[in-house]
Amino acid sequence: MPGPFFNDLLPEEPSLCYIRYMSHDKQIREVKSATLLRFNKVWQQNFQANRNAIAKNPGVIALKNKFRNLPCVVVGAGPSLDKNIRFLNRAQNKAIIISCDAALKPLMAQGIVPDFVVCLDPQEDISRFLVNVPHKGIILVVPSIVHPHVLELWEGEVLFFNKFAPDIPTLVEIQKMVPHIGILTPGGTVLSVTYDLAFQAGSTPIIFVGQDLSYPKKKSHSHESDAAGQGLKFMMEKQKNDLVLEIDINGQSLRTLKSMSVSKKWFNWAFTTWKRDNSLIVSNCSEAGILTDHCTLEVLTEAIYKHCTQKLNVPWILKKALKRKSRD
Repeated sequence: MPGPFFNDLLPEEPSLCYIRYMSHDKQIREVKSATLLRFNKVWQQNFQANRNAIAKNPGVIALKNKFRNLPCVVVGAGPSLDKNIRFLNRAQNKAIIISCDAALKPLMAQGIVPDFVVCLDPQEDISRFLVNVPHKGIILVVPSIVHPHVLELWEGEVLFFNKFAPDIPTLVEIQKMVPHIGILTPGGTVLSVTYDLAFQAGSTPIIFVGQDLSYPKKKSHSHESDAAGQGLKFMMEKQKNDLVLEIDINGQSLRTLKSMSVSKKWFNWAFTTWKRDNSLIVSNCSEAGILTDHCTLEVLTEAIYKHCTQKLNVPWILKKALKRKSRD
């Protein structure tokens, strides 16, 4: 069990003996087993509560190829977002901006309104990412098993998706009941389905920002995000049994969670095996973190200057694509 490393303030360089290198296969098994044990009943309850809302709102399938060859910025809430967030206003209205739920408040604090905000977690707790910010002009993208309170508080448009998990019987059955909404494939973190949304919509390049999948010396998330909670020390004490090591873009060992390590492998799989009929460029512009393989590593300002060159009328594109239904 971890000792002084977790009881005292974090040293500049953590004692690596307290954090494990693990085989990716073992990580995947552990993460999947924990997920099933924790959420199987929650998934079923949430889905039943959401049936009416699913019937009244479109699914992500409506966006297939609708952003073909348009740039897309995928925003995570990793600590590196604090460095680059001030540059994202240069991409506003020149790229599709898709935010994970925890990055919404940091973006809005900078006056950046994303086109979409994506959730994955079925727990009510994620509501904290969506309150006390305006919802106008933002489409919420949620799984069919999202907690119903999230739908109750959201004042804007909603898109549903099924979590594609062919080895999880409960999710397979749910998908069979509402196949028309489409699927997104999860891979350990919400940024996996956020990437899948951009991929299926045909975007290129897909530019990652705040995609650390790891924890540097002092922070767990962007400081404006509610996910930052009580800080890195508290988070690491709470999840000390789930910490592993990965290598970052600078060749250094960084702490991360098993789920994030699994997500790195998921991205490597997606980058190398997914196919579509238009070309794809993936650029990781986080300038930090562990996502290094099968993508271009770029400075964000350079990527925006290179790829985000023309004005986009995103509301018009969405109006054509969604054929919105009433939310009575």
